[in-house]
Amino acid sequence: MAEEPHGKKIDFSDFENFSDGDSDDSWDPYKKRIATKIILDDAHNGFKNGNFICSPFSLQIVLGMIAAGAKGQTLKQLLEFLGHETMDQLHSESPSMEVLGRMLSDLNSGGSLAVSLANGVWVDKKLDPINSCYQDVLKTVYNTNTKYVDLENMPDQAVRKINSWVNNETRGLIPTIVDNGLGQDVVIVFANALYFKGIWSTPFQKHLTKSEDFHLINGETVSVPFMTSYNEEFDYGSFEDFKILKIPYESHGQSNKFSMYILLPDRINGLLDLLEVFHSNHALFNGYFDLDFRKLDEVWIPKFKMPYNFEVQDVMKEMGLILPFQPMNKDLNGILGSGSPFRDMLNVSKIIQKSFIEVDETGTEAASVTYAYGPFYSASPPPPPPLPASFVADHPFMFMIREDTSQAVFFIGVVLNPMCIFNGNGKLLEDLVLAAQEGVFVNIDSEFDLDNIVSAARIAGKKFNVLLRINPDVDPQVCNR
Repeated sequence: MAEEPHGKKIDFSDFENFSDGDSDDSWDPYKKRIATKIILDDAHNGFKNGNFICSPFSLQIVLGMIAAGAKGQTLKQLLEFLGHETMDQLHSESPSMEVLGRMLSDLNSGGSLAVSLANGVWVDKKLDPINSCYQDVLKTVYNTNTKYVDLENMPDQAVRKINSWVNNETRGLIPTIVDNGLGQDVVIVFANALYFKGIWSTPFQKHLTKSEDFHLINGETVSVPFMTSYNEEFDYGSFEDFKILKIPYESHGQSNKFSMYILLPDRINGLLDLLEVFHSNHALFNGYFDLDFRKLDEVWIPKFKMPYNFEVQDVMKEMGLILPFQPMNKDLNGILGSGSPFRDMLNVSKIIQKSFIEVDETGTEAASVTYAYGPFYSASPPPPPPLPASFVADHPFMFMIREDTSQAVFFIGVVLNPMCIFNGNGKLLEDLVLAAQEGVFVNIDSEFDLDNIVSAARIAGKKFNVLLRINPDVDPQVCNR
């Protein structure tokens, strides 16, 4: 394979001054950094949680619905977290809301790109009435209405309704969002369900898929199926210490233009450094990458599939979003009408996100549910004609799915091991059953989790491929359960 010239260097001073008319690099200083912070925290802990995916887009929608009913310092903190000064600015200027409006208008346009987004707000009957102005915002901006349920007296029925809605809106990719009930004190639930299915504009040929070694951060290798292409043209950039490959999805006249970006460190163990760069320079997620449309000798991308779920409220608190989670927060009284006895008693207790993604030769299918309750530039001369180049993603990398017109980021994730796609440590039995049904590879490090896996496999009627890390003095073992 021919050596490439030294990668372009990122000039951050130029990039920070770039905003007007091209990309707004200040609109969400925190949301995407939540993703990199979670990944970095796990990296510093030895990557125990494995592969990762989350949806900043879905997160913004839920926070926006909460902010619409807030006031005072709580509203100020939410808007600062979301990168805006006023609610009008949030609803009219942010890329996420821009792409949301186009998504709603594209719902019946057909085509191979299927993107759907649904918002839901479920309120306990005893909170009646809901503020009519808040209802108007939910309907006009977020295309939803509040739904009354009996969370206090019939919680199981309410949970079934919420889970049925989630299952329907994510095409079954995420069958449940509430697993073990909501708790006695929960009186309101906000949810956003995001479904994405895109077909590559140029699909990979299945007969060219081959099994090769994928190099793990710990020095081990695993055999995984790689989608490959040869002498095809891609948008590609080689920068200092990493490369970027852009793979567009078909749009067929739809107003939103989506692409997957794969960010590959030059070094096998270079993912941590790459994450640090993006975490400290959040505007990079929204920038126009300095890519060249050129022929690549070969491209290898591993097929992968992963579910991931996490609670995000603690990370938000660490990043300064504190007030919405404080009990008896009177700043959230814009949600309820003046006649509600609970008007000054609302707070957010948890924000949870579940996501799923599958990437294969034809394209990508992904979903995310979030619910809450209670450009690179180079100042150098024009480069010489490029030498032959390849993009071989045979070691851990970062990826994102982005809408290219607005630069809104739908999904961010990392692939550490395409074959080890689910962290089974401490997972609920329901999550393990779902993993078994999907036929995923599970990583665990305790006897308790192994017992849960055996139970889940029995319920699902399928066997797990399990990577056992129970004994730290013994190399990890692969077995079937």
